[in-house]
Amino acid sequence: MTRDNRWQYPENGEDFHRVFTAAKKETPQQVFDADGVFTVSYAKRGNEGSAQEFLAAGGPSDE
Repeated sequence: MTRDNRWQYPENGEDFHRVFTAAKKETPQQVFDADGVFTVSYAKRGNEGSAQEFLAAGGPSDE
């Protein structure tokens, strides 16, 4: 199903788990379907929290 970081669009949840695990451990993964390609990458959450929490708290100050 995979060749390094290239995948055909997964048919079941277990295959999605493999794509996400590979993106977390290695490099961004490319997932192809009939119409195009998705890029799955991983970034650690920063110490500041999520973007949703930041925006819900009012976002950046105007100063």
